[in-house]
Amino acid sequence: MAEDSAVRRLARMGHGRMAGLVAPGAAPGDLELLACWGAFITLVDDGFDRPGGVSSAAEARAVLDPLVAVVTGEGTAVRTPAVVALRDLWQRTTVGTEPAWCERFATAYASFAEATCQELRWREEGYTPSVEEYVRLRRLTITVTPLLLVALRPLWTPSATEELYGVCADVVAWTNDLFDAGSERPGQVGLVDVLARERSIGRGEAAAVARAMLEESLDGFDTATGPVRDDGSRRWAELIRTFLGGAVAWQYETRRYRVTLPSQRGTAGPQTDPLEAATGALERRLALAVAPGGALPDRCVSRVLETALLLALLRTRGSHEHEQRQLTRYLDERRPAADPLDALLIDACLRPHTLPADAADATRPLTGGLSRATGSRGRFKRSVLHAVLHVLGGLRLDAADAPTPAATPALSTFTLVNQLAVRAVYAQATGHQHALSTRERFQFSDLLADAGGRLLWEASASTHLLGLNALQSFRPGHRLIDDAVTGLLLTCDVDGGVPFLDSQDLWLSAVGGLAFLDRPALRPYTARMGAFVASHQAHDGGWPFASGVRQTDVDSTCRAMEFLQTLDPHRYRHHLRRGAAYLAAIAGSDGGFPTWLESDHPDLDMTAGAVLALAPFGQDHHRLVTAAIRFVLDAQLPDGSFTPSWTLSESSVILRAVDALDAARTLPAADLARIDGAIARAAARLIVTQQPDGGWGHTPDSHSDPLSTAQALTVVSRYGPPHVTAAAGAHLLSRQSEDGCFPSPPDQVGPRPLPFDYPVVADIHALTALDRISGAPLET
Repeated sequence: MAEDSAVRRLARMGHGRMAGLVAPGAAPGDLELLACWGAFITLVDDGFDRPGGVSSAAEARAVLDPLVAVVTGEGTAVRTPAVVALRDLWQRTTVGTEPAWCERFATAYASFAEATCQELRWREEGYTPSVEEYVRLRRLTITVTPLLLVALRPLWTPSATEELYGVCADVVAWTNDLFDAGSERPGQVGLVDVLARERSIGRGEAAAVARAMLEESLDGFDTATGPVRDDGSRRWAELIRTFLGGAVAWQYETRRYRVTLPSQRGTAGPQTDPLEAATGALERRLALAVAPGGALPDRCVSRVLETALLLALLRTRGSHEHEQRQLTRYLDERRPAADPLDALLIDACLRPHTLPADAADATRPLTGGLSRATGSRGRFKRSVLHAVLHVLGGLRLDAADAPTPAATPALSTFTLVNQLAVRAVYAQATGHQHALSTRERFQFSDLLADAGGRLLWEASASTHLLGLNALQSFRPGHRLIDDAVTGLLLTCDVDGGVPFLDSQDLWLSAVGGLAFLDRPALRPYTARMGAFVASHQAHDGGWPFASGVRQTDVDSTCRAMEFLQTLDPHRYRHHLRRGAAYLAAIAGSDGGFPTWLESDHPDLDMTAGAVLALAPFGQDHHRLVTAAIRFVLDAQLPDGSFTPSWTLSESSVILRAVDALDAARTLPAADLARIDGAIARAAARLIVTQQPDGGWGHTPDSHSDPLSTAQALTVVSRYGPPHVTAAAGAHLLSRQSEDGCFPSPPDQVGPRPLPFDYPVVADIHALTALDRISGAPLET
């Protein structure tokens, strides 16, 4: 069982994924070799870090000297599993390889071995190194250089750019140290620890210093590669840059590391202003959340729907019994506190005998809410839910409820795959197999096969898993399913569940970057964040919500444009013009903007975002923006609120609408009286629905939560009375945790109306709200 656990743990690290990230242009054989080296290095390294492993320099010598002897050609009589594995790996690596490369690798590996022994001697002696000593040693113990040499092996030549190896190792090592900063492991010392001791500062502040060092190192990399003129050296530098970006991305993606940040509190003196202390702690946390390349790659929290769908797929295939138990445990643990929809999904999967006989009876209690939350697509959403319940628990379906073929080819990728998947499930379940045409079957499998190199199809586990279950129903054992299951298992969180998305990095980077611009401590990170966002603009001029996703959308495009326009409108003028053209092409005749395609139903929050993105282009798109403002004004309800679409929170959609109306004030011939009246009604709605504790929930009858409160506070701080702002600010501060974050129920939904949680969203909105009330008195 222990060996099986080790095998599963190794598989979950995803070294094959690592190889593809650090060397995307490599041949398959070279990628396989690189993945094997990654696995070998990790397993050796774990022998020094994990409990019960090597604990002294003498023991380390006994393990490492025979390994060094293999790569230096000195030979060894030792035949441990590690030595046998390395001999095989070294033989495969050196075939046809330049002798100079072998010497360079042997030097790097011997340096790693010596540095590891030195680190253990320090640990035995209880010695805490200086920052300079630690950095010099850590550059070697991280084993980045040996892995980088393997990645560059097919094209390797002695190069003047070898100084970049050290920078690359530093960035990966310090990123790793920041990830580990919240883990108190006896005897182990990291960059945050040595900084805290040498500078006599708290660990939270030391983590912020480490992050600044990381940025300086990246700047040094850019400086070193800037003057390179030789074509060969320039290409060499770009290969190292690609490796560096891939290595850091893998650290954020793999299950080997978890981001656990140290407590940010405890260093403030008694005279420190509470608002200043809270904002500083949050800033330090958010600074650490940004990846060195500029992305904000937060991890989506696991969810019942996707977990149940993966469990259903594994059960049907009869595979991965251990993982099935983990998924089952996750669902069981969430059943007591589940909302009605999650409870229905869990029971369908684990206790199908409790389901009513047919779909209509099973979903009747949820039908009304489903229709209200999904607008014009309520009927299709009900068909999707029925199909899911059939996949999970064998619910009987009615052929009359099956979705009809698409009336138009203009569908988003998500809608098209979901529609084909549901039609396939209905066709098989009702005995009408030919209701799904041969053309549709081939189209469906082709769509699923085109995953774009992602673990999840278009980053969405729900769409991917519904599609795979449907494919299993009419093509059991299809090779796509085997390949996909591996990626899906890699996305499982440590709690055993499956998240909705594996990334929302572009949307989060744009939203976070915009908030960072107002904070001097965070603004330095926005240049890389802007470059990251700009680099992923799609061919159609729009942006997807995550890197590697092909389907662009209005919301992500608007968020990216808002950020880039505020960051540097001249530098990104071409990106902004293309984005504006994308939005102009997708606008509806009524002034509203849809989420995905022109033919879709318009959404209030999409339209408000389009106003914010296009307002700086008022002269070129005056008529378009004017119509969009009219749509927003017409959408306001008599009580001052707006109907939510992609959110559960009333304050969220009010904030988006008010920001759009505020931006419209500067437009020529703006109807200021109507705009002012709409803003006043929206602010009044928030004022009268403020909870006794000073906060807001998703709706007036919900408990207060930090995210809804932060979004409401951003509005009332501008348009509400001081006592409302003071009470709201005090409540928000009271909800901050010890590590600086603001844990909150999520308000984003997808597929509508299911909520999904990226915890950093609450932190970003809290940062904006705290910035708005800076200097204002708070209730005590």
